[in-house]
Amino acid sequence: MGLANTARMRQLAPWLLLLAGAMVAVGAYLQALNYIFVSDDTVYITENSKLLGLHFSELWRLFVEPYNKYEFLPLRDLSYWFDITLFDLNPAAFRVHNIILYLLCLLLVYAVTLELWRYFRPADDAAGSSWAAAAVTALFTLHPAHVEAVVWISGRKDVLSGLLALLALWLAFKTKRESGLAPRYAIATLLALLAAMLSKATAVAVAPIIAMLWLMFWRDIPRRSRSQLLWPVASLLLAAGFAMIFTANSSVKGIFYFGFEVLIRLLAVFGWLLRLAATPETRHFYYPVLDDPYLPVMVAFGATVFAAAMFSIAVMLRKRPSLEGFSLVVFLLLCIPYMQLIPYVSLSLVSDRFLFLALWPIVLLLVCLAWRLNPGPRIAVLSIIALLWIFQAIERPRDWRSLEALIDADIRAYPGYYMPVEHKIIDVLLKRGLRQEAVATANTITDAGTRNILIELIQADYAVKEGVRATGNPQEAMTLLWKLEQDIKPPDQAKWNPAMRSFWGSIGSALIGEWEFLSKQFPDAAPVHYNAGLWLLKTHKYQEAVVHWRAAAESPQLPESARGTAFKNFGLALMGAGNAAAAEAPLRAALQQSPPDFRAYCALADVYKRTGRLEDAVRAESDCHRLAPNEDAAQ
Repeated sequence: MGLANTARMRQLAPWLLLLAGAMVAVGAYLQALNYIFVSDDTVYITENSKLLGLHFSELWRLFVEPYNKYEFLPLRDLSYWFDITLFDLNPAAFRVHNIILYLLCLLLVYAVTLELWRYFRPADDAAGSSWAAAAVTALFTLHPAHVEAVVWISGRKDVLSGLLALLALWLAFKTKRESGLAPRYAIATLLALLAAMLSKATAVAVAPIIAMLWLMFWRDIPRRSRSQLLWPVASLLLAAGFAMIFTANSSVKGIFYFGFEVLIRLLAVFGWLLRLAATPETRHFYYPVLDDPYLPVMVAFGATVFAAAMFSIAVMLRKRPSLEGFSLVVFLLLCIPYMQLIPYVSLSLVSDRFLFLALWPIVLLLVCLAWRLNPGPRIAVLSIIALLWIFQAIERPRDWRSLEALIDADIRAYPGYYMPVEHKIIDVLLKRGLRQEAVATANTITDAGTRNILIELIQADYAVKEGVRATGNPQEAMTLLWKLEQDIKPPDQAKWNPAMRSFWGSIGSALIGEWEFLSKQFPDAAPVHYNAGLWLLKTHKYQEAVVHWRAAAESPQLPESARGTAFKNFGLALMGAGNAAAAEAPLRAALQQSPPDFRAYCALADVYKRTGRLEDAVRAESDCHRLAPNEDAAQ
C-alpha cells in the first residue's frame, strides 16, 4: 500500500509543479481583471458596430467576410461575439476568457513536450520525461512575454491560435503508427491547423512543423509508402492557400523594398525575438529594433542563431536531429511570419505577443541544455530562470491599466524614442487639449525630423481647435495645415522601417482629423472642404473625400477658377470609392466649367473602360493625350 502511494505521488509531483506555476501566472494576470479596454480593443470590440450588431442567425457571415477593418479572423471574432452576447462589454469577462484559454494551452504544452521528449530521447525513463515536460511547461507558464497576449484583450488571437496550434501538434503525434500515418488523426490535425489559422494567420508557420514531424515519422516506417507523403504536402498546401486568403483580406500591408536594409531588418527582428524569449528583461509595448544603438550586435546575434537553425535543418534532411536542433528549427519557423518577409505596417517590429507560441521551443531548448547537468545544478539553474521571469510577470500587468500608463512605461524605458512619444501626444495629450505638455513631450525626441513634425501638428491642432474660435476665420488654421501637409515627407528609412512608416502614417491620419474638425466648424466654407478633399484624395481616403468634394463642387462660394478641378476630383473620389458609374456626371461637369479641367478626360477614359463603353473610352483617351498630356491625379 505504501509503495503504491509513493508511486502515485511520484506521478503527481510533476503536475504539482504545473499547478504551482499556473497559480502564480493567474494571480499575476488577475491584477488586470478590471482594467479598461485598451488601444486596439476599441477597433475589434467596443466600436465594432458590425460585430456588436451581428445576430445569432448571421454568425456564418464571420467566415465569409472580415468583421473588422484590419484582418479576417473569424474564430477570434466569434469568440468576441460570445463574450459580448453573454457578458455585454465587460472587460473582466473578456480577460477571464483569455485566462481560461491560456490554462488550456498549458495542458497541451505539457502533452506535446512529453511526446517530443519521448520521441527524441526514448532512452530516458518515464519519470524523467514527465519532469522534463513539467519543467518546460512551468517555465512557459511563468514567462513575462505572455502578459501582453493574456492581459490585453486584443491578444485573444495569439492565445486562441496558440491553443489550436498546440492541439494540431499533439494530434500530429497521434498520427504516428508502425504501419504509417493514421488518416483519422491526420485529418483531425489539418482541421485543428485550419482552426488555428482562422484565429490568427501567422499560425501558417505551424504547417511546416507538422510536415517536418510527419516526414520524420514516415522515415521511421520500415515499409514506407510514398503515398504517405501526401499528408505533409497537404498541410503545406492548406497553409499556403489560407495565407493567400488572409493577405487578400488584410489592410495592414506594407510596401515591398529590395535592398540590403531588408536583410538587416530580418536579422535584427530575429535577434530581438530570441533576446525577448530567452532573457528576463523588462517588458514593453514598443521596442526600438532599428533605432537601437546596439543594432549591429542584434543583427550579429540574429545571424548567428539563424545560421545555427539552418545547419539543424540541413542535419534534419539526412537524419533525425537532436532535440536541441529541432527546438531551434521550430523557433525559426514560428518567427518567420514576423520577420517582415511579406511587409506589413507595425507600430513595433517585435512584440511580446508575437512570441506566444515561439516561447515554447526556446524554453524547451533551455531545459534540454539544463538537463545535461546533474540534478542539483539543473534545479538551481531552472529555478533562477523561473524566479527572474516571475518578477517580470508580476510587475508587467500593472502597466495595462490604461493606454497612457502603457505608453509612459515605454517613454521611461526608451527616452528619446519617437514611437511612444507620438502615441502619447496624439492619443492622449491632444485629445485632452494639453498642448503645452504635448510640446514638452515632443521635445524629448532625439530625432529632429520626427520631433519637428510633431510640434507642427501640435501648433496646427491649437489653431484648428482654439484659434478659429477667437477669430472666426479658418484661414490661419488652413495655412498651418497646408504647411504640415507639405512637411509630411517620410525619410528614406521609412521605406524599410515599418515603425517609422507607421509614425508618418499616424501624422497623416491626425491631419485628416484636423481637416474634419475644421470642416465641422465651418460647414459652408468651400475652401475648407476643397483642401480637406485634396489631402483625403492624396491619402486614398476616398469615401471621406467624396463628402468634401461634393460640398466644395456644389458650393456657390467656390471660385469659378477652381470649379473644374473640384468636379474632376469629385469624380476621382467616387471612382476610388468604387462607384465608377456615378463618377461620370461630375467628370463631365468638370469639362463644362470655365476654365474646364481637361484632365477629366483621362478619368473618363477609365470610367468608360470599367463600364464596358470601349468606343467612348478610346475617344476620351485620345482627348486626354491631346488636351492633358501631363495628366496628374489631384491638383
